[in-house]
Amino acid sequence: MVGMVRADFSRALVVALLTVEALVAVRFTHARSKPIVEAKLPASAEQSASAATELLLPTAAAATSSSEPEIGAVSTDAQDTREARESQDSQDAPSMLRVLLVGNSYTMHHSLHLLLQRVAAAVEGGPQLVVDAVARGGFSLRNHLRKGEALQRIRARHYTHVVLQGHSLSALDHPEELVADAERFKQAIDAVAGRTVLYATWARSPEVSLYRTHRLVHSFSDMSTRVSSVYFDLSTRIGAGLAPVGSAFERSLVAHPRLTLWGVDGSHPSLAGSYMAACVLYGAITGLNPSQTTYVPPGLRPADAEWVRSVAAASLAASKTAAPAASAAGKSGTPETVDGAASANLRGPT
Repeated sequence: MVGMVRADFSRALVVALLTVEALVAVRFTHARSKPIVEAKLPASAEQSASAATELLLPTAAAATSSSEPEIGAVSTDAQDTREARESQDSQDAPSMLRVLLVGNSYTMHHSLHLLLQRVAAAVEGGPQLVVDAVARGGFSLRNHLRKGEALQRIRARHYTHVVLQGHSLSALDHPEELVADAERFKQAIDAVAGRTVLYATWARSPEVSLYRTHRLVHSFSDMSTRVSSVYFDLSTRIGAGLAPVGSAFERSLVAHPRLTLWGVDGSHPSLAGSYMAACVLYGAITGLNPSQTTYVPPGLRPADAEWVRSVAAASLAASKTAAPAASAAGKSGTPETVDGAASANLRGPT
């Protein structure tokens, strides 16, 4: 009798244990099917965390904005720099320079940011450049300050170099504004330990009607000297690098007038003109001789490309030793040398 009671009790105990185990399993499965509920911070702590995030990432929202750029604008966050950005993200590339071009249609023509990137990529042993651009047709530096996108990029991306290209007439008509705006940009660039480079633009082609109507300049020489002088003085005043593109245009015109650096409107650059700008910018950013690049843009004759590189190198050398007015080609139209490059007594390609 006692044995039967014990057997019944054992069976009951096993059934009870199995039931409890089944209930636990059901509860565990049910719990895992529910969404995880994150613990919420107290309001004060949540506000403090949010404030700390904003301090660390002041322009993160703006940097990831999906808004479309304006018509006549270039804002490079697209496929044309995707491969370069993947290289940029690699932290084990000590010779990578990250460059932002801030400008207008002079920067937009022939995709100057890509030309500059390719010029650098074709220099053996030189640093690689990842180049972005914020460029809008007709913009001055003041327009860019008001728009705010360029400043957001500077603060969010931590570029090593930022190139500033003012409106082509700012140095003539509003030099004080150009100086003030360049100083404001440089403050933002300095704050992220970047280097400011001034893109000194060129004079209009000698044939344009501007010289018959402008109150200050009446010839190509007048405009070239005045614009180059303003940028030279500005670079000295604010401690910025100088890319003397305008001086290179003048030097080339004197020594090789048949090479067209302007487009049909006499203002915007031809392919050769944009290549000249890219070569001068490369030298100003890296301190290296642009003659070392082997990149030739499709559509430009190799002989013309070689000439452009030599003139770019000579103009960079001259800008380090003399004021812009003296940086142009001398009476003989002979460029100087950079790093021993044999560019003396050059003649334009035929």
